[in-house]
Amino acid sequence: MRAFAAVPGRVADWDRLSAGGPMFATPEWLDAMRGRVPGAAYTFALREAGETRLALYGTVLDREATGEIFDLPYILAGDPRVFPLSEASRAARATWRVPPAQSWYPNLVVMLPGYECHALGPLAADTGALSELVGAIVAWAKERDLRAVAFLYTPPGAAALRRALPGHGFTRVPLSYSCELPLPGAGFDDYLAALPRKQRTETRRELRVLAAAGVRVRAVPVADVPEDVVTLKCAHSAKYNGRPADRAKVRARLEGLCALRDPLLFRAELDGTLVGYGLFARYGDVWYCVSTGMDYARAESRNAYFATVFYEPVRLAPEAGVRRVHYGQATWRAKMSRGCEAVEMPGWVRAEDPALARVVADSAGTTVPAF
Repeated sequence: MRAFAAVPGRVADWDRLSAGGPMFATPEWLDAMRGRVPGAAYTFALREAGETRLALYGTVLDREATGEIFDLPYILAGDPRVFPLSEASRAARATWRVPPAQSWYPNLVVMLPGYECHALGPLAADTGALSELVGAIVAWAKERDLRAVAFLYTPPGAAALRRALPGHGFTRVPLSYSCELPLPGAGFDDYLAALPRKQRTETRRELRVLAAAGVRVRAVPVADVPEDVVTLKCAHSAKYNGRPADRAKVRARLEGLCALRDPLLFRAELDGTLVGYGLFARYGDVWYCVSTGMDYARAESRNAYFATVFYEPVRLAPEAGVRRVHYGQATWRAKMSRGCEAVEMPGWVRAEDPALARVVADSAGTTVPAF
C-alpha cells in the first residue's frame, strides 16, 4: 500500500533517489541553488514499505518573483524575452486584460531549480504511479488554498509525467526550449565541419578577432572562486537584472557551483586580466554550463562568450571523454546556430480560480514558438 507524503525540504533517502536522476537533482546542485526559487520547498513522495518509491520536488511561492521564469503571471501572460515566442504571440499577450499578479499567489511550482521537472525513484517511468502522485499533490494544494499548481519545463524524458498530467485538469502550455550540443567526431575540426558553411566561416572569424586582440583562453580546474570571476558575474547580474548585484550573494552562489563535480573554468584573458569566463560541471559524460560572465566595458572581450562557452570546451571535450554539452534555455538562436539541438520544455498548469484558468487557456491557445 503506497502512502503520500509532503515533506519539507528533501526526504531522508533523497541521495538514493537522485542517484538515477539528472544533475539538477543532485544534493550538490540543490545546495548550490538554495534560495534560487524563493519559498517553501517540498518533496512530494509516494512511499511503500518505509521507502520512497516516487518523488517530485516543488516550491510554494507566496509572492511575486518579477522577471523570473518560474513566476506564473509573467511566463503565462507577460513578455519574457528569453522565451522563443513568435511576434504574433507577443502581440496577442499585449492585448489581454489579466487579473492582478498577486491573485496568482500562493501557488505551487513543481520544478527542480535548474528549470527542469523530473520525477525520481523506481516508479519514475510508471504513468499510473505518477497519476496517483499528481492527484495527491492537487488535493494537497487545494487543502492549502493554493491558487495554481504548475509543472514547469518537462523534458522529453519526462514522458510518463506528461501523460499523467492531463487527466488531473492540467493544461499544456508551450514555454521554452533547452539546448544541448552533441559532439561529433574526435575534435574541433569535426565540430567545425558539422556546422553550416556560413556559421563555420563566422566561427573562424570570431576566433581570429579574439587572437588579434590578444585574448587567450585557458581551462583551469577550480575549487575556490577567484575574485575576478565574482567581479565579472556581478557585472553580468547588474546588466541583466537592472540593479547592482549583492557581491556576497554572488560569491556564495559561485562557491556552491564550484563544489559541483569536477568544475572546470574556461578563462578568456587579456594580458592576464579576465575578460570573460564559462564555468562547467561534469555529470556522467556531459558538461553542464553553469555560469558565464564577461567584461562588457572592454571591446576586446567581444566574442569571449563564444570562445569560453563553446569553442574551447568543444576543443577539450574529446580528451575529457565528454560527449555532450548542456546549455539550457535562453539565447536559443545563438546556441542552435553553433550546433545545439533544441528540445521543447512545456509547462502544465492548473488554476482553481476561473479568471486564472482563462489566462492559462489563452496562453496555451496563442503561444507559438518563433521557429
